[in-house]
Amino acid sequence: MENKRKQSKVAMSYGMMYGLASSIVYLIFYFAGAGIEAKGPQWIGYLLLVIFIFLGIKSYRDQDMDGHISYGRSLGTGVLIGLFGGIVTGFFTVLMFTVIDPELPNKIIEAAQQRMLEKGMPEDQVQMGLSWTRKFMSPVILFCFSIVGSAFMALIFSLIISVFTKKEQNPFTTQV
Repeated sequence: MENKRKQSKVAMSYGMMYGLASSIVYLIFYFAGAGIEAKGPQWIGYLLLVIFIFLGIKSYRDQDMDGHISYGRSLGTGVLIGLFGGIVTGFFTVLMFTVIDPELPNKIIEAAQQRMLEKGMPEDQVQMGLSWTRKFMSPVILFCFSIVGSAFMALIFSLIISVFTKKEQNPFTTQV
């Protein structure tokens, strides 16, 4: 019998690669001086997620599932890749906010305040918005949002990717 990998092991491997790649991209933009408003790291992160989901599903299908995978299993593999990647990026986010740049939460709050004032929001609404922003700057909440956000985006992308990666086995050629 061939040595087949489990779905979770494949997803963990590709999720970790995605999380590390995404964290490195963010660090490159951060040290290059891109502001907190920069959308480049976010869009590149989405592209990386799509690439690693596709590669992970394809690898699992071709190497472990004898070239066949159902839509549901493909979808599940993609979401697991996003979940494991979210764990890695969650740790990175906590590290970023607590060790690399402990002033980052204050910078985000200042930027949020500036955006609200530019929109002409009343002072009481600005203060309420800032109090909510401060509540979401806790490392635990940032870690959880990273995991949930990554898994959610992986679900969205996997719904589409799985259409192209699924290969149902022909029931007439299966051996009993």
